[in-house]
Amino acid sequence: MVICHLLRSTDVFFRVGVVKEVPVTILIMWEHLFNTAALAPLLLKNWRVYTRISARDLLLFLLVGWGASALGILCFTQAFHYINPALVILLQKLQPLVTISLGVALLGERFKPVFFVWAGTAVVSSYFVSFSLTNPFSGEWSKVGIGTCFALGAVFFWGSGTVWGKFLLRSYDQIFILANRFLLGSFFTVLLAWSVNSDFWAGAILAPNGPLFWKILYMALVPGLLATGLFYFGLSNVEASIASILELIFPLSSVLIMWKFFGQTLDRVQIGAAFILFYSMSRITSPSMKQNSR
Repeated sequence: MVICHLLRSTDVFFRVGVVKEVPVTILIMWEHLFNTAALAPLLLKNWRVYTRISARDLLLFLLVGWGASALGILCFTQAFHYINPALVILLQKLQPLVTISLGVALLGERFKPVFFVWAGTAVVSSYFVSFSLTNPFSGEWSKVGIGTCFALGAVFFWGSGTVWGKFLLRSYDQIFILANRFLLGSFFTVLLAWSVNSDFWAGAILAPNGPLFWKILYMALVPGLLATGLFYFGLSNVEASIASILELIFPLSSVLIMWKFFGQTLDRVQIGAAFILFYSMSRITSPSMKQNSR
């Protein structure tokens, strides 16, 4: 899991530059297509599974593929245009809050009252991570507000995707769900890219080549597919509480990369708020926070 989160953080080396060269919709389209191609043999091998997918399961697969995968990475990448990528990554620590909230609403899970104290602390600290002590509705900070909204959109889509995935895991293999996540995401992103890019069929847009091709391929296969596979493998061998602590490696490593190589610094208020956010989320995801059913 340590290797997984370190690999995920290397994504910023390429994504920061690529979003300046390629429309976001084209970028996420190619990421999904590369991952789908890599997993295509597994889909073909398990084609019979499609014959037993119910209408309810199809909806869940669409929520995972179109929402958690396509719209999640769309919001995540779009946020890079507006704010420090380190902030985008730090705000992803709020994902468990979305997952737990949906678990309460849809799965009937119950938590101790102190959970809501730490949840409120996490939300407040995320505000100061984004805006420090400035007015978010004035001048340059209005741009930060837009970027924060995109980052929180990614939080929602990725956090909710965990819940949809839990439902699907009751009936389907993990690899089958992952492969269809990218397959359905590919359909969605191709249609999205085609609809919003007038030069979609231009050679430079349709088939990126040279260094750009290898950058996108790396983002898709290493921080994307390989890191996700390592995460699921690690998750099956460590407790969830330990996994939540290890997840801190991703934002911390990403922030250090942005600081060292891209000059994207955080002020003292943002750094302090980030530590409070980390601690709040570690408390929220603690097994002791869950209330035993009577």
